[in-house]
Amino acid sequence: MTTALLALAVPGVAYANTVAVTVKTPGTTAGPATTFSEISTHADCSSGLVSGGGINQAIGTGTSSNGNHVNGTGPSSDGSTEYTGSTGVVGTDNTHWLGIGGSGGAVNSSFSSTPYAVCFTSNLINHTQTVMNKAAGPTSSSTPLAVTATCPANTVLLGGGARTTPADVGSLKPIASFPTFNNSTHDYGLKAAADGESNPDSWTAVGYNGGGAGSPTPIRTSGRSAPTTASEPPVGPGPQAGPSRLRIPPPVTPVSPRTGEKASTP
Repeated sequence: MTTALLALAVPGVAYANTVAVTVKTPGTTAGPATTFSEISTHADCSSGLVSGGGINQAIGTGTSSNGNHVNGTGPSSDGSTEYTGSTGVVGTDNTHWLGIGGSGGAVNSSFSSTPYAVCFTSNLINHTQTVMNKAAGPTSSSTPLAVTATCPANTVLLGGGARTTPADVGSLKPIASFPTFNNSTHDYGLKAAADGESNPDSWTAVGYNGGGAGSPTPIRTSGRSAPTTASEPPVGPGPQAGPSRLRIPPPVTPVSPRTGEKASTP
């Protein structure tokens, strides 16, 4: 099983910057229609770069309604390809955001997933990077596993995501995805950034296996970031971390939910 995280960042600047942000969504995609499976959808930026995104789901009613859950949300290079290989900086200047819905042991015809992309244009920020980290597990039921992606030095965190696989372990899903810091105060990513904290440099995803069995594959997490000036270090928000302890050192500069990104100025 795998869990992934994605974080996004942009460069800090010491002078005025013009930024425009637009939300893009293609609407709903029906499914999954079968148990222990998943569907992949994507939202695309027609202009600018993707700085973040999300997913919304319809579950219907009745006892089968809890069978629909999020399996992943994160950036993509083309709207279908996921970052699954080596960790570290895995992509640049992405314009697509994935929304992946999964099913458990029950389905109904109301199941659907809707992806969202946050697209931005800026007169100063022309590039972003995706940073990904991953870890195998959870290896047993009712167990969480956290993995943290850390932005390279001199970048600003933009956002992040999470990804768990495989889909045929229907009780496996991301249960948390949040900004954090790669320091002892935040337990190296296990504690989320608190209200009012500034300059987080990492994103954490937590995967949880509620009871299903299956061969463990890496949990992936990713984040997007961008270079900053010496006067303006990275910034960002964040919620709470998962209970299990897994310390993952920052990736070497070349951290879905799956992947992460950092951005650079021209």
